[in-house]
Amino acid sequence: MKVLAERTFTPDHQSRFAALSGDFNPMHMDAVAARRTVFGVPVVHGVHLVCWALDRWMGSRSPAGTALERLTVNFTRGALVGETVRVAVESDEEEFTLRVQCDESDRVSIRGRLGPPLDYPETLPPMTSQACREMDYAALSGARGSLPLAYDADAVSQLFPHMGAAVPPFQFAALLATTRLVGMECPGLHSLYVAMDLSFAKEATGPPEMRFLVAQTDRFGGMRLAVEGPGFQGELRAFLRPRPCKQAASLVLAPLVEEGEFSGQRAVVIGGSRGLGEVTAKLLALGGADVLITYHRGKEDAAAVAADIIAAGGTCAVAPFDCQHPAPLALPEPPTHLYYFATPHITADKAVPFSPEQFAEYCRYYVTSFARTLLEVGQGLLMLEVFYPSTVFLDETPANMAEYCAAKAAGEELCKQLAKRFPAWRFYSPRLPRLFTDQNNGLLRPKMEASEMVILGHLRGMKRGLPN
Repeated sequence: MKVLAERTFTPDHQSRFAALSGDFNPMHMDAVAARRTVFGVPVVHGVHLVCWALDRWMGSRSPAGTALERLTVNFTRGALVGETVRVAVESDEEEFTLRVQCDESDRVSIRGRLGPPLDYPETLPPMTSQACREMDYAALSGARGSLPLAYDADAVSQLFPHMGAAVPPFQFAALLATTRLVGMECPGLHSLYVAMDLSFAKEATGPPEMRFLVAQTDRFGGMRLAVEGPGFQGELRAFLRPRPCKQAASLVLAPLVEEGEFSGQRAVVIGGSRGLGEVTAKLLALGGADVLITYHRGKEDAAAVAADIIAAGGTCAVAPFDCQHPAPLALPEPPTHLYYFATPHITADKAVPFSPEQFAEYCRYYVTSFARTLLEVGQGLLMLEVFYPSTVFLDETPANMAEYCAAKAAGEELCKQLAKRFPAWRFYSPRLPRLFTDQNNGLLRPKMEASEMVILGHLRGMKRGLPN
């Protein structure tokens, strides 16, 4: 394969494509919202990758004055904002095949055919903004509607000059409408675009719109959308992603906790705005602890957790904190306990046996930043109890998790070494099973134990001085 171009997609690229396509789904635009998706960070629009790849390919062969006859795309795996991807041409004959890749793995595969020029007499309207719809599974079956085929010639000439010169505007608008349809309309907010298969006719007539019908759904949230418009028809495939993981409210957890069982604790919960840190903060506060939760980006999430705890009669304060660059926390009294739940996005990478970059990322959180946080928060304290969650994967050794397991093992060893350096500090590092959090909230979720019961058991074990 011949590599045609490379690009590292930035938030500015995202914003400009969103304005062109009308797809402002938060998974592409909002770093805080994207934390709670299967990607963990903003992901590049799949159709953005397709248009960029086609633009680079068309620029390499100058096919001005052509039209698409067929286009089939599979979005194999999302490309993340900040990642460097490349487009390579596999076949450049009558039918072309392009691949968008990152780290030797395919992110998008594109197959198609070009034909003779094609005119469309209607004027395409400018893009108008629309709210991002949030559909549930019950509303999907048989859903139908239409979207206008909007087009901005100036924006296209700036972003995709070669493709803009080669492909008729109505065909370009149809491609853009597919991402707006999936990302903003059906299924909308919690969508995942999987594939497109479009065929283009030799003539184009009719109003400038894309009509759609959800032709098929399955129990896993998958769907097939039949689409048609002037001079084109085809099918899109998408998924309705699970909604962000929602932990139990404090009032629901209250009956599990004994009154005052954690009183006397002045607890700092690093990463308490969601996930297991959120569960830990709620259980401690319900048991009488004075709790401070920290957040890095999720200010609103942290405020909501604190409000939930206070509404149930607990005590909870909130503070910003970056574990990679820890700064002093304004505390009325020194903490007695530190609970560390800072984490990057966890993924199982099947593309390579071991990724040094991924290992370094995990180590930044689970080793280096943990040590920095501990030494900052615990500075000058003679006594401190530290909760460091490890993983049962160190016992089970699952496939494709070498980087994660190695970093967690290093974190456990760090706990042992620091315990020797600070004999009055006590470390508790239980190997937790997979629990229901945003990290494990995939399309196919395995059966997992209740997070609150597992965490509560370990909080009690730590209090009684039990071994990990």
